[in-house]
Amino acid sequence: MKKNDGHEQTPLAKFHRYDGADLVDDVNTMPQDDLSPATSRLSIGELLGRFEDFCNDPAYGAKRFPWAKGFAMGFPLPSFQRDLVWTTEQKTRFIRSIWAGVDLGTYLVNDVMQLIGDESDVVFREFSEALLDGQQRLTTLEQYVTNVFAVPDINGNARYWGELGRSERRRFCGITFTMATIKCWDEAILRHAYDIRAFGGTAHKESERASR
Repeated sequence: MKKNDGHEQTPLAKFHRYDGADLVDDVNTMPQDDLSPATSRLSIGELLGRFEDFCNDPAYGAKRFPWAKGFAMGFPLPSFQRDLVWTTEQKTRFIRSIWAGVDLGTYLVNDVMQLIGDESDVVFREFSEALLDGQQRLTTLEQYVTNVFAVPDINGNARYWGELGRSERRRFCGITFTMATIKCWDEAILRHAYDIRAFGGTAHKESERASR
C-alpha cells in the first residue's frame, strides 16, 4: 500500500458495472430528478440583452415583480433566496474565470410567466422567471458590467468594464453561460429545487487550494 497525502490506496479489483445486479430485487430504487430541468447554451451577451431590457423597458422592470426579494441580471429573486455573501475577492475570481474561458456551470430559472391584476396594476405572478440558483454569480456579473468593481487585465492593472473597448466586450459577450430551466408554480417544489442546488456541496478550505 502507498500513502498519498495521508490516504491509503490499494489496487482496485476488477470492476463491472452490472456485477451481481441480476441477483438483486429491482424494487430497490434510488431518488431521481422529478424536476427534469432543461438546459440552453446561452451566451453572456444574451444575458446582458435581458438585463438591458429589464433596465430600459418599463413594461418589464422591477415594478412588475412586487414579490421579488431583489434582482440579479433582471431575474427576480424569490423570498427564500439567501443574501449576497460573496466577497470582492470571490467576485474577482469569478469574472477572471469568465475571461479565461472556464466552464461556469449553470444557473437555474423557473421558466414560467403569468400576468395577473387589472389593467391599472398588472404584475407578474409570484415565481415568474424566479432565479433559483446562481444569485451570487449573476449578481457579480451585473456588478461587473455596471462598473461596481474592477478586474485585473493581463498586465495586472485593474480595469472596469467601462474601460474596455468593443472588441474585448464582444469577446466577453460571446462566452457561454448555460441556463437550466424548470416550469413550476408550486412553492414547495421550488424551495426543494433551491435546497438541492444550494446545499449539494462542501465549500473548500483555503488549505485545500491546488495552486499556491
